[in-house]
Amino acid sequence: MISGIEHQFNGESNIFLINTFSIELEEKIRNLLSSICHGISDAESGRIAYNYKSTLKELFERFKGKTNMQKKGMVGELLAHVLIFTYFDNFDTVSPYFNTEERNVKKGFDLVLYNVINSEVWITEVKSGHLHKNKDSNKTTKDLLGTAKRDLNSRLNENNQALWINAITGAKKSLDEYNDKKKLVKNILEDIQDTVVANNASSLDKNVILVSNLFNNLNDKVNINTAENFSSSVETEQIFNKHIIICIQKATLRKILSFLERELI
Repeated sequence: MISGIEHQFNGESNIFLINTFSIELEEKIRNLLSSICHGISDAESGRIAYNYKSTLKELFERFKGKTNMQKKGMVGELLAHVLIFTYFDNFDTVSPYFNTEERNVKKGFDLVLYNVINSEVWITEVKSGHLHKNKDSNKTTKDLLGTAKRDLNSRLNENNQALWINAITGAKKSLDEYNDKKKLVKNILEDIQDTVVANNASSLDKNVILVSNLFNNLNDKVNINTAENFSSSVETEQIFNKHIIICIQKATLRKILSFLERELI
């Protein structure tokens, strides 16, 4: 669907190989950046604060002072937003990429998604990084997915009300002008919040998307078997209700940052 990107999939398993940072991918980022960062409602408001250039400027303000690893995480999450928006038609993102209260690394869940077909909420965790020592792309991707799984499983079983307050706040901001959808998503998240307040938090009834984002030369490509095998292991563990696996690979972080820097001019 985007030139320069190879998408392989089988059931719940997905591989995205970004072979070239194509003009089409650049245009997709231009078209989606405001909606991703601020939420659909603000992006469609016509306000100068939410236009493309203003959003780019704010994005780089948030990059300031961040370590290279933190930047990889932020760009990995941005890529996940773009690919899910583009390749998964039944999902709406209901969590803005930008924190509303600060410019620090986002707290809570990386993405909260709403399936418009069956009215389900999906929680997404993105882990990004470079090649791990003495490991190839497939082994490193398995590591990243494993970290995403463990982190999300831990948080979904915590009786931490703040996670769900953040999710509800994000959904209300994203869907401000979409009252019917906002009410549905808010009710689902508040039902979950009630179980947390009652100290009954559980991952068993949650739908999750686990995303790995590897920055490594595509001469060493992650393959679909890695995603499929990891999906099978998650199914065997039975720690989530439903799951989707997404593995992204891009050669370097630099080309993405260079593109965004050029767009500021």
